[in-house]
Order: sequence, then C-alpha cells, then structure tokens
Amino acid sequence: MTREEIMDKFREENAEITDRVISDAVLRTWCITGNQDMSARSRLIVCQNGTTITTAEDDDHYDLTDKISRFYSIDEYPGGGVTYNGKRLAKTTIAQLDSESRSWRSRASGTPKKYYVRGKWIYLDRPVGSDEDDLKVYSVLIADDLDDDAKTPFNQITMYEPYHVGLVFYLTWRAKAKVGKPQDVATAYQMYVSYTEFVKREVGGMKFSAINFQPKE
Repeated sequence: MTREEIMDKFREENAEITDRVISDAVLRTWCITGNQDMSARSRLIVCQNGTTITTAEDDDHYDLTDKISRFYSIDEYPGGGVTYNGKRLAKTTIAQLDSESRSWRSRASGTPKKYYVRGKWIYLDRPVGSDEDDLKVYSVLIADDLDDDAKTPFNQITMYEPYHVGLVFYLTWRAKAKVGKPQDVATAYQMYVSYTEFVKREVGGMKFSAINFQPKE
C-alpha cells in the first residue's frame, strides 16, 4: 500500500475519526514516525553487506551513528554481528568482562575477541594492535522517511508489502490515544505491538538456515 492507501484504509476502519478530528496532515506525519518505529521494532531494514570501519592502532571504541547512516542496532542474526579481520567477535557486556578479568580495562593493544554496545558506541574488549585493520558491523537501520503519498513503507521493498497493514494499526493506536477511551488505547497499542512482534519473527526466520559446525582454530 502507498501512504495514501494506508491513510484511506485507516479512514475506512475508523469512520468516526474524520478529517475534522484528525487531519490528513497529521496522519502524514504519523505515517513517517510509524514507518520508522515499525521498521526498527521489526528489524526490517538491514545493511546487507555490512559496514567496514578502518581501525587505527589503540582504538577501542567507535560512534556507530557516525560510521553508519541511519543506524539503529547491530544485526546479530546468523551471518551478521561484528567481525574483526574476518573473524566474528562475541557479543558481551561490561558485567561479563568484569567477571572474567578485573583488569580487562588496562589490557595492552592486540586482537579483540569480544565487543559490547552502550548507546551509540561500540566498544572492543581490548584496543586494536595495528593500523588499518577492518572492523565490519552488520546493522539494522531506521527506514527512510515515508514522505510522499505515492511511496510505500519500509524503503519500498516489495517483499514487505504484506506487512504494510502494520502502519494502519499504528495510526489507529495514535488516533485512539488522541481521542479514544483508555481501554481503546490499550487495545489498539497491544494490537500494534503484537503485529510488530509477529513481523519480527517472520522476517527473522528468513535469516536462519542449517547450522554449520566448524572446528576451533
């Protein structure tokens, strides 16, 4: 569905919410935010080939929003994640690193084995030991703006057409929050959230395949 068709579908299913109650201009703005929200929640837009960050000696962290346009999060599904010179890094947390070694923060430069994320920053478990090595990040992106009535959601990727109805659920939730009763708002929100979780499972399932075991090097 195009943005115009999504708005028409919303009007059809919510006939009591006329343009006098909520204008088309408001709906268009909500379509933009809904397109971003649902694409992020359902992890629809991915950087297919990953983004390569060229490292410098003694680097141990990078601003992902600076390196990757429209970055939302790291795509940890099989085949994704983060690699250093072609070898996948394990995802970890500060708490896990602390439990493994109290002195990990003062490690000498070398070859990172793990990474963790805090906000927009990716951190390595040790500074890199040489210049111009490759850190590759596979990421989930925020969708481009749905800023034209003729555009379709989710970067106009045709395989996601079955999920366009999710934006009708989003508009319904936003509209109920503006004019509806609390129970109507809760019901509309739960419908939207449940649908985005369904889409996330469906799209995530496309990334799985047979598991390949390889000997440890």
